[in-house]
Amino acid sequence: MLAASFAVPLALRGFFTRWYVLVGPVHDQPSRQFQLEMGACLLAGVLAGLGMEARIGFLWVSGWKLVIGSLAGGFYLGLEGALLRLRSLVLRAREAVEAGESAARPRQLRSLSRRFLLMAAAVACLLMGIFGLIWAGDVAWLSSLERDPAVLARARESVVLEIAFVMAVLLVSVSRLIVLYAGNLKLLFGTITQGLARVRQGDLSVRLPVATSDEFGLIAGEANAMILGLSHRLALLDALKVAEDVQRNLLPAAPPLIAGLEIAASSDYCDETGGDYYDFIELGRGKTVVVVADVAGHGVGPALLMASARATVRMAAAMYADPGAVVSAVNSRVAEDVYGTGRFLTLFYLEIDTAAKRLRWVRAGHDPAMVVHADQEGFSELGGGGPPLGVVEGFRYVAQAGPWPVDGIVFIGTDGIWETTGNAERMFGKRRLLDLLQKNVGKPVTQILAIVAHDLEAFGQGHPREDDITMVAIRFP
Repeated sequence: MLAASFAVPLALRGFFTRWYVLVGPVHDQPSRQFQLEMGACLLAGVLAGLGMEARIGFLWVSGWKLVIGSLAGGFYLGLEGALLRLRSLVLRAREAVEAGESAARPRQLRSLSRRFLLMAAAVACLLMGIFGLIWAGDVAWLSSLERDPAVLARARESVVLEIAFVMAVLLVSVSRLIVLYAGNLKLLFGTITQGLARVRQGDLSVRLPVATSDEFGLIAGEANAMILGLSHRLALLDALKVAEDVQRNLLPAAPPLIAGLEIAASSDYCDETGGDYYDFIELGRGKTVVVVADVAGHGVGPALLMASARATVRMAAAMYADPGAVVSAVNSRVAEDVYGTGRFLTLFYLEIDTAAKRLRWVRAGHDPAMVVHADQEGFSELGGGGPPLGVVEGFRYVAQAGPWPVDGIVFIGTDGIWETTGNAERMFGKRRLLDLLQKNVGKPVTQILAIVAHDLEAFGQGHPREDDITMVAIRFP
């Protein structure tokens, strides 16, 4: 009768596995497998109990013992089936990911701690029921025995053997479940760590299988999102590297060789790309133009505006002889691109006429150039006024003119120099820069720029740079 009772759900198990377990969502299949095994064993126990009671008058107490025993067996088989189903899902998910299929995040987190708590509560209830029935049956049996010591001794031995048998069965069952669960944990850990090891080696095509809806599935899903973000980040860095190379190529390879003049320049960006730039334009007839510009901000956007402004400056310098007309034309073009966006750029345009020994310049919102002489204390500035480019549409800039700075150095820089921050949020400042220039005015201009850069680095003391730094120094005979 027991065999017949268990044969019925066993015969239907395959059908219900296809109809109930395999058609469900992937993350629900282990729990559905558990429910199927539990339901099959419980059904077998109920059929066996009812059949025996109807056929041979089985006592209802013994029938309930059979039902609880079947329930305990179904709990064990359900856990085993769920763990085996989970293992097959992990292997299948890993194969699918290796085949190039996407791995979606679990829609709902089912915590492992909550599952452990429910399982522990269920195990405690089943053990209490099993040992309660054993205790009640044994007490009733012992109370019906005669008081012969030999009989009682044999009875105690029988009770001990019964309990030992039940404990041995439970120990074997729990050990089997522990081995299965440990195997699943090892498989999950191994899959995740192997994938992350490949990521560490630079393979960002890796995707981790998301086979569970617990913390492992959440970790795998977050890791996949991280890997995707890293791949996008590296692609962006590659693009920025290309932009950096392009922008570096826009800067002059070397200063022009002009008889009697000594020129040096440098530009150091705090990001891959920046908004500062300098340029040298030879106009012929002994005229050379030095341009230093600073676009507000730093990064890709200012770099694009810088490249556009550079092209416009070169085109306007070839069209107009007057520096004021050149900068006015550049302002009109820049204003078309940035007016109303809040973007702008400052520019210092210096024309050096070696034939006439004369300087002409336009200052469009840029800090004045410093003029330092070797035989004089203090300094002078190439001043003048005008708003930054792109701020006032149609503004007409007027060029300033000045004498040849005999035996002097003209220094043009961007605000990233004197606004460099050190300890206590102090700024480098123009006074410190001027002291450096006056102290080293007799040295080659290339060495002067190196000294300024070194002092800036020491002043910053490892603080992150917040702006680009561009310098041009020109020594006049």
